[in-house]
Amino acid sequence: MRVDSGSKPGGEAPAVTKKAGKSGAENTLRRRLALLDLLPYGDQSGLCARVLTEKLNRDRYPCCKRTVERDLEEMDYHPVWSEVGVDIAWTPDPIQPNTRLWAHKGPCKPLLLNRASAEDALLVALMAQELQPFLPRSASSVLSAHQATSDDVLRRSGRTGHGRYHAKVRSLADGPLMHPPEIDNEHVREINEALLNDEQITLRYRAASRGVENDYRLHPVGIVKKGLFIWLIAFKEEANRLVDGARTFRLDRVVSASRRHHESVASKLPDLQTVLDSGVLAYFPKDLVALTLRSRPSRAGDELINNYRDTPLSRDQRITKLDGGFLLEAQVRDTHELLWMLQGQAHLLEVLEPPALRQKVERFVAMAAEHYAPQADVSARS
Repeated sequence: MRVDSGSKPGGEAPAVTKKAGKSGAENTLRRRLALLDLLPYGDQSGLCARVLTEKLNRDRYPCCKRTVERDLEEMDYHPVWSEVGVDIAWTPDPIQPNTRLWAHKGPCKPLLLNRASAEDALLVALMAQELQPFLPRSASSVLSAHQATSDDVLRRSGRTGHGRYHAKVRSLADGPLMHPPEIDNEHVREINEALLNDEQITLRYRAASRGVENDYRLHPVGIVKKGLFIWLIAFKEEANRLVDGARTFRLDRVVSASRRHHESVASKLPDLQTVLDSGVLAYFPKDLVALTLRSRPSRAGDELINNYRDTPLSRDQRITKLDGGFLLEAQVRDTHELLWMLQGQAHLLEVLEPPALRQKVERFVAMAAEHYAPQADVSARS
């Protein structure tokens, strides 16, 4: 009977051999992880194998310089390390060209070596608070994996200020409503996953009329948050063809959503910005018009014009100083939102052009004056 080298007489392998091999592999892994933790990153200068060997021995990882060199070479070329995010490189020592200086590529250590700071934990908390509606399922699961660690960091003594900070910031829309309608995160993740993979989706949607639900086969273009609402923008497919014009679907009205796996969206689908430029999210959008406004000569009128300087109505907006007040000119899309805005500012802005829009504002002002006139008479008599 042939006996392997190192076996006991009679061919029985010693139990200690397997144990020593496992222990050796574990020690190698621990040493290499410690070595990666010692490597500099960012703008820091690299370290040579001799210095790294001294540091490892000081940290109770006994080894020689040649062992460290083999470890570095292994982690430099073997793909298993790059798959877990390790990316190291060497440069020649300017003083001793035959000596290699090792460091991490990029501005930071790989994630597996990073100890979460209070700032890291705060960033994760803010992402979870503000970005959930825009994360596909795959990214959401990664964020969830970091949340437990981040929550633990923010609860530690000395970190409570960071822990409270994310409760002190909020994104709110203009207007009297303060709370957005609830949406089903599972629906949102499924839709985002379809967007990530350029896949079609099947959507069951409850129309604004309430109680009426319809099924749609959609080619999604993107997701947009506008005010308090989050909208899916997509093209409908009917009878194996796309229906003209993008449609909008409020996510809080989605009853169910499912990806149509491996069924790609149409190849010539316009991008999100192109669809938004068409006015799809405006209320009852019409054509572009040349808008001309004259502000009332007053402090309030000047302040309103200054607001338009900071938040222009269009890229080509022009503001001209007049003898009294200002003239504002811009190419804008004629929508109900534009009309509502001008009605709300009718006491400070006069619409000069286009004539049709001016007439609508005039009718609004006349109706408002008529509506409030009886109330004014009652106040006068009292």
